Amino acid sequence: MSAVLLIAIPLLAAFLSILSKKLAPVLLMLVGLANIVLIFFVPSGIVVIGGWDLPYGINLFFDQYAMISLLVVNGLFFVISLLNIFEYKKLSSVLLVALAGLNGLLLTGDLFNLFVFLEISGIAAYLITTSNKKPLSTFTYLVMGSVGSSLYLFGLMILYAMFGTLNLMDMIHVIQTSSANYSSLLLPFLLMFIGLGVEAKLLPFNAWVKGILKHSNTLSGPMIASVYAATISFVFGRLITNLFNFEGKLLLVVTIILALGILLGEAMAFASSKAREILLYSSISQAAIVVLLFVNGITIWAVYLIIANALSKLVLFLVVNRATKETKNDDVNALQGLFANNILVGIGFTVAALSIMGLPLFVGFVIKVNYLAYLIMNGQLFIVGLILVASVVEGIYFVKLLIKLWFKGDNEINVKFNISYKLVFAVVTLAILTFGLYSKPMNTFDNGIDGVQDQIEVIYHG
Repeated sequence: MSAVLLIAIPLLAAFLSILSKKLAPVLLMLVGLANIVLIFFVPSGIVVIGGWDLPYGINLFFDQYAMISLLVVNGLFFVISLLNIFEYKKLSSVLLVALAGLNGLLLTGDLFNLFVFLEISGIAAYLITTSNKKPLSTFTYLVMGSVGSSLYLFGLMILYAMFGTLNLMDMIHVIQTSSANYSSLLLPFLLMFIGLGVEAKLLPFNAWVKGILKHSNTLSGPMIASVYAATISFVFGRLITNLFNFEGKLLLVVTIILALGILLGEAMAFASSKAREILLYSSISQAAIVVLLFVNGITIWAVYLIIANALSKLVLFLVVNRATKETKNDDVNALQGLFANNILVGIGFTVAALSIMGLPLFVGFVIKVNYLAYLIMNGQLFIVGLILVASVVEGIYFVKLLIKLWFKGDNEINVKFNISYKLVFAVVTLAILTFGLYSKPMNTFDNGIDGVQDQIEVIYHG
């Protein structure tokens, strides 16, 4: 079973779905489910495509890191598609293309093909956000996304001119064994970081986020905030862990950018009175924390944080966007008392929010305690203080939001959530509680999950 199928099958299904609009939703569901099953049968290692040997051939790389990221992304993608299959069935072909692009991003071992898949998944994302019916916001997203991918490509061109390769492993090996001056790598690394930072929602490169998530629906909201955000975070992690050499001035610049992203994201969420804005600004801050963990070498807990955030954002955006659709208003005061008649939904939303806040009994607490301990041991007390301050601010606005949604106001809010929504919320809630109370499984990957360096050792040193 080849990893190529995880890209080829959705892409082939996308072409077939164009021939029949009635068949498209069925193909989307079948392919989404089939991909999840296929992941368990893909062997670890490099898959060379086109008959060209490394480092010249196009290749895919599958290891534990890829497996985890693929399971998270494909699983969430399937759930979101299933919940929206009837209302947004016209976007089935687009979603199939998106799935192919996202899987390509997680599997590719070639830096240029990463750009190609970034464009494919980006185009699909632009089309998905047209369901918001805010063309100006979608256009802004398109422009910003194009600028971001162009900056990534420009940085890659500089690296190619310097080292003559586009293969990720070969590039890492050549940089590690060459006598290249570190200062000569500052520009390409920074350009690639900014380019990917646009899609990762990092301040100040995320001007598109507010327009998209502020007007999002039950498809575009969780798809962008959960699935796409998780994918680009995993890609960021792969590159930061292996390729980007953040030290000296570059490390200082990147740390300042991420620190500002954490603080400003939380501050803007605190100042907002709109439910969707609160969630989107919180997402910006969480994205910065994830990247900051990768920069500091805390790979395992960064991966766990990506997964926990993706699950929580799935619930939060589904609840808020569903309520907004029926009430035609996402102002917190207009949604007051939402959970009074939706207790089970309210419990799921509350657990997801408390997990993001990092409170005990929930998986977010286990993750936060562990990565803070790593930072303290490494002497990163400034970053620890920064995250703690941000956590206090985050706790305040989430508690205020929860109080509003739980206690009735003057007007009674009646929003219906069907059984499929409630089932998803129940599963996510149980997962958050289980890994919060029983954290032993989270030590499974203490020896590391990224296999790029091991593969380089095998290829170049036998």
